[in-house]
Amino acid sequence: MHETIRHRLPLMAAAQAQKEITHNEALMLVDRLLHPVVESRALAVPPAMASPGAAWIVAAGAADAWAGAEGRLAVHDGEAWHFAEPFAGLATWVRDEHCFVAWDDGWSDTWPVGGLSIRGRRVLDAAPAAMAPAVGGTVVDAELRAVTATLIEALRAQGIVT
Repeated sequence: MHETIRHRLPLMAAAQAQKEITHNEALMLVDRLLHPVVESRALAVPPAMASPGAAWIVAAGAADAWAGAEGRLAVHDGEAWHFAEPFAGLATWVRDEHCFVAWDDGWSDTWPVGGLSIRGRRVLDAAPAAMAPAVGGTVVDAELRAVTATLIEALRAQGIVT
């Protein structure tokens, strides 16, 4: 085995000459994959100017130096582009979208979660509850019914009630 299983980091061989090259390459790979931040995931060709360490998620239809690297992380080291293969569970911040995306056989900005906790209180944790709209009543109740209907629709849109 010449590389690690999960992140494909290069391993040194016994009696290997120039071990520092392998070691440095492993450090560069860790640097690309540890808490990655990308500028965008909308580019299919490399930007004209890229700062050392700047990264992108290569969009579909990749060309030029990014040809064949769709979906991979492209990181510029100041001289050349290097690519990292995403793996299940890899999360990265996308600067131009101001959101996290995660890899699971493709990039997604929606994350399945078991619940949400705010200051120790679990919210949005139960299955949506059915809620019937207001019916009947007098004319005076018309405004209240309209507000209630709007509230119910907003709760349905968020998946809180059905």
